[in-house]
Amino acid sequence: MTRPEIPTIIGTPFGGGFFAGTYLENDRLAALIVAPKEEGEAEDIAWGDYGTQTAARSLIDGLANTRALAEGDHPAAKFCVELRIGGFDDWHLPALDQLTVLRANLMPDAGYVPAQTMAEAFKDGAPEAFEQEDYWSSTEFSAVCAWIQHFGYGGQLYNVKYARLRCRAVRKILI
Repeated sequence: MTRPEIPTIIGTPFGGGFFAGTYLENDRLAALIVAPKEEGEAEDIAWGDYGTQTAARSLIDGLANTRALAEGDHPAAKFCVELRIGGFDDWHLPALDQLTVLRANLMPDAGYVPAQTMAEAFKDGAPEAFEQEDYWSSTEFSAVCAWIQHFGYGGQLYNVKYARLRCRAVRKILI
C-alpha cells in the first residue's frame, strides 16, 4: 500500500479532515488528521462508565484507547467510532498527547493567550476553530476521571467521566 503524501502546511485539507501535524507514536512518525467540525465534533457528550477502570491508559495511542472504550458505555468514544467522513472509518477520540498536537498547532487566539495557529480555517471565529472550552481525550485518569484539553488557556487536566464536554475526532496515518 502506498502512503499518501503528507502535507507540509498545518490546516491543509487532507485525509477526510485537516492536517494537524506530526508526532511520534511508539517510535513511528504519524500524521494527525482532525475531523471537520460540522461532522466530527460533539458539543455535549459524556466520557462515560463512571466508577469503572478501563484499559484506555495510553497517552499517545488514541485509536487503541478508543477501541478499548468502544465496547462499553463511552458516548464520546462511540461518537468517534461511528463516524464515516471522507470515505474513512478509522476516526477515534484523541489520546492526551494527540490533543497536545492539536493545541500546539490549531489553538485559536484566546485573547489572553496569543494566537497559536496560522491556519486560517482554525483561527478564532473561523468555521473549523476549536471552541475555547474543554475537550475529552481518550486517556483515562482513574475510575472516575478522564484527561481533558482546554482550548482557551491551553491547560490539560482531568474531569469526572459523567461531565458533558466537547470531543473532536481524529485519525492518524503512520509514516
